[in-house]
Amino acid sequence: MSGPMDDPGRFEEVYRRTYLPVLRFLRRRLPPAAAEDAAAEVFLAAWRNRHELRGGELPWLYGIARRVAANAVRARDRAHRLDDRIRADHEAGAEPAAEEEVLRRLGAWGVLDRLPEREQEVLLLVAWDGLGVRDAARVMGCGVGAFKVRLHRARRLLEAAVAADEARLPDDRLPVEGRTR
Repeated sequence: MSGPMDDPGRFEEVYRRTYLPVLRFLRRRLPPAAAEDAAAEVFLAAWRNRHELRGGELPWLYGIARRVAANAVRARDRAHRLDDRIRADHEAGAEPAAEEEVLRRLGAWGVLDRLPEREQEVLLLVAWDGLGVRDAARVMGCGVGAFKVRLHRARRLLEAAVAADEARLPDDRLPVEGRTR
């Protein structure tokens, strides 16, 4: 190799020279669209691990490509197995998860679906996933104070949506404590 791979210009020159051979290598192992995605992963991994280059660039890149392709095949196989299992459960008339059934029965799933996506996520992290405010804030990528504001806003939106639903229900479908005499 004639020149350090740390130099972005040198890396770009290697990329231009080796992209098509790497892509052809991946296309023999993966579907065309997956091969293009995998090629991007190969060069990202190559840039991150450029200090590990020993010997020729193309054999080194092929080694990375082989691992990326193997990961893609494993991921595809897992997705197919999961899809098959979901399809089999559905065809067998499998019952929905208990939580989903409770939400469906309460009509809460429909109310939750009408909330903006971020508010749904805030509520689910706390109420469903059982995270504390600090951990939920970390998941959302915000500070604890900002998360508390989001949670407060989401709870108010949920309360308003539930109240609106109750206003549309006939009196005999309301919970006992909400019925008028």
